[in-house]
Amino acid sequence: MGLAHSAFVDPPWSAALDAERVIASVPRDAMIAGMFFIALVEGAKRRATSLPLAKERYLPFSFYPVSEFAPLLVDAAQRFYPDRPLRQALRALGANGPKAFAASTLGKVTLGAAEGVHAAVAAIAKTYEINIRPSRCLVLESAPQAMRLSLDDVPYFLDYHHIGVFEGTLEHAGVAGRVRLSSRGRTCADLLLEWTA
Repeated sequence: MGLAHSAFVDPPWSAALDAERVIASVPRDAMIAGMFFIALVEGAKRRATSLPLAKERYLPFSFYPVSEFAPLLVDAAQRFYPDRPLRQALRALGANGPKAFAASTLGKVTLGAAEGVHAAVAAIAKTYEINIRPSRCLVLESAPQAMRLSLDDVPYFLDYHHIGVFEGTLEHAGVAGRVRLSSRGRTCADLLLEWTA
């Protein structure tokens, strides 16, 4: 691939995480689709727990502030995975994202129609611009068992929660792999996805 693999590193899983600082940095105009709130609320119901920060009702294709979603995500991570460090809990929630998306109406049309790893990753990449505004995810390069993506303007937990999203995408596609990143700042990074058949 064009970009040297040495530019990519494993996410900082053991680094300290100041979640409140991340949440405070979320732009007020950043928006996210209601389906992601719904997935967290349904996850709480399955675990027989509650999310006090959640509203009574969300509409799946309406948009809500990321500044409301990010603290709800942290609360869910701590309640769903109390035995894990927060970074790892947010990673696990991200990894569950493709499965939740595949169960939605939009997911059945996009991800459900994707055949193979490359198509599944490309389908998830396209959802960013649609569902998390103003974010963008583009496929930069593809190889037989690797892809390089760019993520831009992702306003929350890029280097752990969104790494989990693409780890979950590889798992959804039926392959074992890893995701490394080359950071371009708090909200932007290139990701390198590699897998074995």
